[in-house]
Amino acid sequence: MSSVTAQNDHAAVPADPGHTHGPTDMEYFRIFWVLFAITALEVSTYWWEDWFGDIGHKVAIPLLFIMMAIKFFLVAGYFMHLKFDAKLLSRTFYGAFAFSLILYLAALTSMNFWSDHGNAWFNNPTPSPPTTVLEAETAGG
Repeated sequence: MSSVTAQNDHAAVPADPGHTHGPTDMEYFRIFWVLFAITALEVSTYWWEDWFGDIGHKVAIPLLFIMMAIKFFLVAGYFMHLKFDAKLLSRTFYGAFAFSLILYLAALTSMNFWSDHGNAWFNNPTPSPPTTVLEAETAGG
């Protein structure tokens, strides 16, 4: 004789009180349109220097970093469900983001990205060495 009792497979499982199910479909579409608009603005920065002159380039760089961070937090928070997960996971993920951003900025700084610092070779092609034929002609003529 078996001591196994039959259970109803369709019985409702009690929900975990600490777990929320996340955004609705309408909220996903709102986030999509916000991401779409920010991406369109990011793409438009390609022409800002033509439209606004030199100030367009100076304004575009900081705005691109801000828009990048906004898009990152929206995607990580909603589509990766970090907003609805445990705080430890969110802090770990965002801490790694901060570390990688600092590392990226340090790499840009070490590659002389921000300014030329008076270097003659920055953004200039290397000069070609003089040929011996020209030296001979100027010396003999």
